[in-house]
Amino acid sequence: MACVATFNCTRASINTTAALFAKRVAPHDGCACERVSISQNLDGLNVAAAGANNSRIILYFHGGGHWLLTADTYRRFLCRLSFTTQARVVAVAYRKPPKDPFPAGLDDALRAWNWAREQHPDVSVAVAGDASGANLAFALVVRLAKMQAEQPVACIGISPWLHLNPEGSMQASYRRFCVDLYLGRNRKVTSVADPLVSPLYANEDLVSRFPPILMHVGKKELALLDVEEMATLLSSAGRVVETQVFPALDLNRWGVGSKFWTSDSLLRMDEFLYRLW
Repeated sequence: MACVATFNCTRASINTTAALFAKRVAPHDGCACERVSISQNLDGLNVAAAGANNSRIILYFHGGGHWLLTADTYRRFLCRLSFTTQARVVAVAYRKPPKDPFPAGLDDALRAWNWAREQHPDVSVAVAGDASGANLAFALVVRLAKMQAEQPVACIGISPWLHLNPEGSMQASYRRFCVDLYLGRNRKVTSVADPLVSPLYANEDLVSRFPPILMHVGKKELALLDVEEMATLLSSAGRVVETQVFPALDLNRWGVGSKFWTSDSLLRMDEFLYRLW
């Protein structure tokens, strides 16, 4: 019980500090942020830059190892994403462990997708995310493929975590902690080999149903191998895939609006989406 309380206090402290720091950075001029109800017990942060096209929506899933951070941490970045793509961005406040392990977050991603299609049937919807949030975006694509359901117009992964096997890396201990927590520890209902957990395990039949994919990653990131393997998988299945490897990336800066390489990345996202809306 004491361990759970300590864990929750630690997470609350990190999330609060991150959100407060993010809010200190003024949002992009003319950007409006408001809460939106997606379904019972699930909401999101609706972000729209001035002049955003209401016929375009990006469902965004934030990163944080599947257990940290919130949409509020990403306000600055979400505003820049909306401004650059001229789309509404809805950042989903999906559930997290330890209270709600897998498949809770993925279930929420599907609920958000269904909400977007039901509430906005004439709108083009893309999905995107960074790190573990990108894992959710790709897992959603896998789930829709399994259902043989409509896919988003595109899926964008920023430093996507596509293989949840933590072995063989300098950050193996932390990644193992995140994966174990995400899967529910002693309440596991599946393994890292499940394509809904590690999308790189999706078979050719599922991959053949994927939407156009865009992936951005830093050349020294652990996610680089995931990006390369997913690109190979998609190309072999004849799917549309574009990747961009940047000289450097500091994922922690995404949420608070770094201007290092994000401007180029955002412009490339806009160019990719413009061809698909």
